Amino acid sequence: MLKRLLLAVVLLVFAFSVTNANPRLTQEQLKKIANAQYTIGFVDDAIYGQKVGTGDYVNLSGLFAKGKDVPVTYDNPTGWIGTVTMIPTGATSIYDMMSNGSTLNIWQDPLTPDQIHIVCVTSPLLDPQPGFPDRRSKYYVSTDRGVTWSFIGNVPDLRSGFPTISGFGDGSALISNHSQDGGAAAAQGQAYKDAAAGLGSFTRLTGNSYHAFIWPRVLPTANLTLSNKFIFIGSVNSTAYDSNSYNVCTGMNAPPGTWLGFNHTNGSTAETYAFALGQDGRIGLLYENADAESPANYASMWFMESTNSGTSFSAPLKVFNANFSGDSLGALRGVSLTYQGNIPKGVFETMKQTTAGNYYPGFPSNIRFWSPSLPGADPNKSIIIADTNSVGYHPYIPGATGDVFGPLSRPSIGKSADGNILFVAMAVPSDYVGGPIDTVSFMDVYVTASGNLGASWKYPTKITNLNPPTNMMDYTYPSVSAVNDNSGSNYFINMTMYKDAMPGTYVNHVANGESLGSQLFVRIAVPGPVFAHQISTEIPAKYSLSQNYPNPFNPVTRINFAVSKAGFVSLKIYDLTGREIATLVDENLSAGTYTNSFNASALSSGIYFYTLKADNYVETKKMMLVK
Repeated sequence: MLKRLLLAVVLLVFAFSVTNANPRLTQEQLKKIANAQYTIGFVDDAIYGQKVGTGDYVNLSGLFAKGKDVPVTYDNPTGWIGTVTMIPTGATSIYDMMSNGSTLNIWQDPLTPDQIHIVCVTSPLLDPQPGFPDRRSKYYVSTDRGVTWSFIGNVPDLRSGFPTISGFGDGSALISNHSQDGGAAAAQGQAYKDAAAGLGSFTRLTGNSYHAFIWPRVLPTANLTLSNKFIFIGSVNSTAYDSNSYNVCTGMNAPPGTWLGFNHTNGSTAETYAFALGQDGRIGLLYENADAESPANYASMWFMESTNSGTSFSAPLKVFNANFSGDSLGALRGVSLTYQGNIPKGVFETMKQTTAGNYYPGFPSNIRFWSPSLPGADPNKSIIIADTNSVGYHPYIPGATGDVFGPLSRPSIGKSADGNILFVAMAVPSDYVGGPIDTVSFMDVYVTASGNLGASWKYPTKITNLNPPTNMMDYTYPSVSAVNDNSGSNYFINMTMYKDAMPGTYVNHVANGESLGSQLFVRIAVPGPVFAHQISTEIPAKYSLSQNYPNPFNPVTRINFAVSKAGFVSLKIYDLTGREIATLVDENLSAGTYTNSFNASALSSGIYFYTLKADNYVETKKMMLVK
């Protein structure tokens, strides 16, 4: 502990010196960071990155967005998002690796939105490393939308790892992790069905197999009355057998449950796969390719779909293909999936890699979004929704070993309860350079959103460390609820993330000493009017702005506009003095016709103006609020 405190003092002193100097990295430093090459390894069930050398990508010309190296302007969370509330759940841990991929630690019950359920992996102070025998999966419930939290129990009360959570239509939680619960000779994937909402009386369900499938992810089917109750996927901790398999549970009355049997997929290991449920009960599976089984498709992404509750799936469809003759950006670790209606919507991270399986954590990376609703043909449909152009180039600095993060990592996607809005959170290294270039990076969490089915996205906005270097903390492993409540014209993002005083995980950076971090619940208010809803994809002949309807209005009115060419569009409200009152649209939009609502309940009666700007087009119209 003394060693930890001394390190903290050193970092604070250095942070002060950097604050009073230019915190930008030099081109030589950027080159050194970007060229560092790492390989992925495992310690027990946790991944790490080990430096293996440097590459030859020394030409930085055009590599980074102009003016967007380090640092960038800090985003103001009062832009397109509203209030950000962070509440400790009560969970603390020195085991600070919440997941090896995109995190699934939160579930808001869409039928009872007051109830929010959270799981996380924890270890107490002085838990011996590297084994962490007291590592547990803790389960918490809130019945007031995250204001207060109650600890329900350990699931199970023995060593377990990397829990995930989802839930059934009766409000009961379904938790997965891996352990030796039930007397297994080695850790295996487990699922636990609670008897009732927040009760904490779990039935253990295990799809036994001669392969020890761990790192499980589970998803309930559309209805508990169906013969197929939930679907399970896991993978094997082996370099010789690098793949995942899924299974379907058909009976949950007693351990270990009844199952259809494992089916092999050509997917990679350790949480590089994601399930989601469509409106009609279809199940989608988005996963990263297993390079050991299909080297020609290394770092690609695949999608399969089941229309019979998981009994069988369609043939795999390649939805992203790494281009090793070009940018060499390939899929790595972070994968997350949801549905809007019956249309799958997935996000994943891509990072510069080699065909030998090594990666470059300091090289610019991006977050991609994929859906069949996007134009084009697979595997070239996916679009970039966050990269160095939107968040700046903040290189991830791993130190001696890394946690397999990059400049943009571990995306998590969810949707609004009405299905209109998509939300994505991601981890990004801090744009504040607070230490030597071989010091592990502090991490931040950014969020973005789409109101037009994923065709365009809000500018990614940082919600952590808004005033560096004051109270710098490490924020990692964001997890967005699959469904998030909305009320009136307001939407909410419900998510968790891990907060620590020191950068990097103690799991992979034990020389740092122990640091008791905490699991946070985060609730972000998003004013609904900031989203433009596309009502037609037919390309208009010209830009146009319609008169709001109704007019006069009290207090809500609707504004339609047409966009003839894809590009940046803004729609803003002004009062009689020309003061900006509200921003309704401020994003890149594809060509088409849009509608947007404006809620003036906080304004007084009077004349207001609204202005549309797009390309070289500017038009203003008048509207009247009468209360």
